[in-house]
This record gives sequence, structure tokens and C-alpha cells, in this order.
Amino acid sequence: MSSSALSELKSVLSGEIVGPGEEGYDFGIRRWSDSCSKPATYVVFPKSAEDVTAAIKFGRAEGLELAICGGGHSWSGASSTTGLVIHLGKYLNTARCDPEERLLYVGGGALWETVDKAAYEHGLATVGGTVNHTGVGGLTLGGGYGWLSGRLGVTTDNLMTVVLASGDIVTARGGSNFGVVTEFVLKAHPQRPTVFLTILTFPVDKLETFVEGVESWFETVTPDEACAFGFTQGGPQPSPNGPVIQMLYFYNGTPEDGKKAAKKLYDIGPIAEMPLDELPYVQLNSMMNQASAHGGRKYMKGVTVQPKLTLEAAKTLLAAMNESVKDNPGFLVSGCQFEYVPKHAISSVPLESSAFVGRGAGRECLIFAMYTEPSLDTRARDTVRHWSNVLSDTGSKAAPGDDAYVAGYTNYDPEPKSAALAFGPNYNRLREVKRRYDPENVWRKWYPIEPAPLTA
Repeated sequence: MSSSALSELKSVLSGEIVGPGEEGYDFGIRRWSDSCSKPATYVVFPKSAEDVTAAIKFGRAEGLELAICGGGHSWSGASSTTGLVIHLGKYLNTARCDPEERLLYVGGGALWETVDKAAYEHGLATVGGTVNHTGVGGLTLGGGYGWLSGRLGVTTDNLMTVVLASGDIVTARGGSNFGVVTEFVLKAHPQRPTVFLTILTFPVDKLETFVEGVESWFETVTPDEACAFGFTQGGPQPSPNGPVIQMLYFYNGTPEDGKKAAKKLYDIGPIAEMPLDELPYVQLNSMMNQASAHGGRKYMKGVTVQPKLTLEAAKTLLAAMNESVKDNPGFLVSGCQFEYVPKHAISSVPLESSAFVGRGAGRECLIFAMYTEPSLDTRARDTVRHWSNVLSDTGSKAAPGDDAYVAGYTNYDPEPKSAALAFGPNYNRLREVKRRYDPENVWRKWYPIEPAPLTA
């Protein structure tokens, strides 16, 4: 490694560059899942777009693989490398709101909690992550589902422009193949100060009634509703009654209207309820923080269930999970979470208008295992893959040639499939964009797009 190149970089940075053993290094390589942390050669903490540009030039000159870290939640490991990490989270982490223009100016390393608070002060909101210690950058560039998606679409549908480290200000609609985003500009929308959220618990022995009831509710769901429910083994507070189904139901309105809208869910017969009748909106995206806390090792994989969840798919998945858990006592928590987000606004956006093509009418499911021992990495990966294959085989009946269905939700896949499949009919157009902004394919950590060949 050239000491003169390193000294030159340090002389122009307003931020810092650190290596192993130096102050800030452990923070720079720490990730949400310990299994995704890698020993980087260097970590740069930029304070400006100019810092990012200088770091990129240094990394490329020294032959180092580059990785960008915002919130560090990627369980694919895309924000880590043994080369050079450009960590945006230390300094480029602020958010400010322009209430008159209804715009949010968000640093590339900001967390959703910061964005939610900035918008809430002005009675506004945008589509943010349902876990608010998630980074804005990764969620946005991969699509971005949230509680408000039924009415406002995915996060990338609310993205106006981005500022690249090159200094270019470009109109963008997702994708992470073209450079380092130092600032996002997002649309903000009027938001009532409180919402209705309730936690409903159902017995597993009512599975048939539960599946029928949820699907019946979803057939007539309004854009202001959503729910997430799961089957979980283990955890700090296991149910004394054995395995249960826990659901979070959200309604962007009054408790009275929310309970009316959720009548079909109540008719299933929950055995317990914990209602939060007037929950401040700014707290909504913190409700799943504890279950998704930092630390430990995690492996997760998503499946798009389509066209709807069936009893056969639910029973087969539960049986497979119950059987596997017996042989894996080292899994502290394992299970699956189904997300029923209305696709009214999402599916109304033409596929060609953004990089994101996961706009089909399916339901997203996230399957996971959490543990602490590194020796379980392979077993956790194989087990979660097995569970996801079981669900795909019984619960995914995509229509042939339907690109919106085939792509699924790319943020939920830890082993990125081919970029051609992930970006569907937009792939060839994105190859042209790649040729313009990254012809040498420097940015290839997540669904790498092959640049279109240079024309003579």
C-alpha cells in the first residue's frame, strides 16, 4: 500500500480515514448482523461529496474493492468489504425538511428515525422503513416498503433527486450501481399526528380460519391499512400457550375507523390484543426495533407469495420450520413474517418509470434465523433457504412473463439473483445508464449491472 497516497488522501479529507486498531475502526466495520462484518483495510468517514470523490480515487488507485455503508443493515454483506469502506453514517447523517416545498433533504448515511422526526415537526411524512434504525440509502435504492406504501407507493416512488459524489444532481428512481449518493431529496406528504396500531394474537390451531380471514380482509383493504404477522420460535417472551401468530395491524386514521376497517381480522377471533389507540406517528416505525435489534448473527431471505397465501402453503411452511428447529437448538429466534401492504399506489406506477419492478400483487414474506455462534452460519443459511424453497414451491404461482411478479422484493434477497431478472424490462436501459456513470463497473456489490458496450 502506498504510504504517499495515504498521506495525500489524509491531507485533503475533511473527514477521516482509519485502519485496524485506530479509533473509529470498530464502528466503521460493525454491522447490524455480526455475520456481515468484514475486516476492511481502511474505513473513510467523509464529511462532504468531495471527501467521497477523493476516497474513491484513492481506493481505485490502490486496487481496493469499494463498499458503501449507510445504516449497515444489509444482510447480504453489500456494505462490507476487506478493501475500502466509505461509511456515510458518521457525518452525512442529517435530515432537514422544507415544509413549503414539502421536500426532505436527507444525508446519504441518515437513519429513518432522523427523517421521521424532521418531517413530523411539520405535520409531514414520507415512506420510511418499518424499523427506524435502518439506513435511508439501502432501503430507498432497493425499493422501500413502509406502512404508508398503500397510499404513497414505495420509497423510491417518492425520490425526487440524488446528489452523487461526482457532484452530479440527477433524477433517480432506485438502483445502487452508479455511484455514491451523498444526499437524497424525498417528497413529504401531509400526515395526521396519530395513528391506530394494535397487536393481535391468534392461536396456531385456528390457522385455516386465520388464513381465510386475512385474505378476505386483504381483498377489500383500503390504502390506509396494512398488517404484518408472523410465526416465531423462541425469543425473549415465548407464549405460555405455545406457538401463536402475532399480528401488527396499522390504520392511518382514528381508532374507531381502524377497528371498523379491521372487522374481518377481529372476526377471526384473537385471543389477546394490545391496542395503541392514539400512537404518535413518529413512534410508528420504532415498534419493531426491539425484534430487529443490532447484534448477533442473522440470516434472512424473502419470498413473494402470489397470488395469495393458501392454507396449504402456510401449513407446509410451519411443518418444515417445526421439524428443522428441533435439530437446531442454537437458533435463538427463527420464523417468518408476512407483510400485507396494499399495492394500490405501488402497482399504479409504470414499470419503466423506475429501476424497481417488484410491483406485482403478491404478499412479501421474510424468513429468518437469529443466532450467535459463527459455526452456525452455514446451517442457518441452508435452513432458511430450505424454508424459503418450501414456501416458494407451495405459495408462489406467478403468471409466466409477468415481470412485476418475477422480480419480487430485491431488498429481501441476501444472494442477489441476476440483475437481468431483478430489473426485468428495465435492465437494458439501466445498462446504458451504467455505461455513462460507471463504465468500469466499480459498483458491483448488489445486483451488479453489466455496462452496455461502448459504441464505436
